[in-house]
Amino acid sequence: MSSEFNLDTSGSKEFSNTGSIKHHYIPQFYLKGFCRNDGKFEVYDKKYGKFNKAPQSPAIVFFEPRRNNIKYQGRTTDIIEKLYSEIEANLAKLFQLIQSGASQDRILEPAGVHLLKTYIAIQFWRLPRLDAFADSYLARLTIEQVAHHCTVTNPPLPPEKIHALLKTDVGFRKFYRSFLLPHATFDLSGRIPDDMEWSILDVEVGSGWANHLCTDTPFIFDDPSSFMLFTAPFIFPLTNSRLLVGRRRTPTSVSFEPIISTKISLLSYIQTDRYVVTADKSYLEKLMDFLDLYSGPSGILRLQREVLRMLG
Repeated sequence: MSSEFNLDTSGSKEFSNTGSIKHHYIPQFYLKGFCRNDGKFEVYDKKYGKFNKAPQSPAIVFFEPRRNNIKYQGRTTDIIEKLYSEIEANLAKLFQLIQSGASQDRILEPAGVHLLKTYIAIQFWRLPRLDAFADSYLARLTIEQVAHHCTVTNPPLPPEKIHALLKTDVGFRKFYRSFLLPHATFDLSGRIPDDMEWSILDVEVGSGWANHLCTDTPFIFDDPSSFMLFTAPFIFPLTNSRLLVGRRRTPTSVSFEPIISTKISLLSYIQTDRYVVTADKSYLEKLMDFLDLYSGPSGILRLQREVLRMLG
């Protein structure tokens, strides 16, 4: 079905262009934080149970050909991919700062918190593993819920029209998921909830340990609704040596023993659908020796609880 919706594409390039092919669902500027000094990393494919042939780099992983193409007025366009690129310009600057080793105080200023929340929100709704969840979520939206979303996002269409398009137009659903849902479902303020605290945990200088994993499921959390409001504990690897940790506010400072970091990596590995990126192949091989300890759904849940319980 051809689209009837009208998109505001001012400032973007030619609307009907479909020249881009590799549409990354995890952006390259983020992936650079998981590279070795040579700009490469190892990629393990869980589907085939083996490492991809080296060398691997951010340009050739975590993408699907033309994933973000949609039909608009009978023509195929990659406008979603182009708008992602425009949004990512500011987010890339933040991650360059993170990757350069900037201090927690500098990063977790209100502007930095806002950008981190924005990245997390967009990344959350962008993941292929959430395709079925997103389709179900959008299908269940009532006119009243759409109207509430409109108060946050101020789209150029009335709620009734948007609700109808969500039911009938595949391209509009993808556009809505990509750019309206992040704003409508996540708290994107520059404020951390009063009963929560955020910390950026770094590996010890000179330790040589830089083994946080990047996967196609990059967030560790319990309940999606609490995660969207940032009111419950969560973990987000920022680079292979830095973690963003959100936890309930307590008098004690947060720090992780090596076994905790290992459990975080193990949980990251277990919950991913397919691809796992590591700077150190031997580390991931050793990590997989612990898989039998947390086999099956009950084991995964137990590991998740162990990790999140340490955050309070």
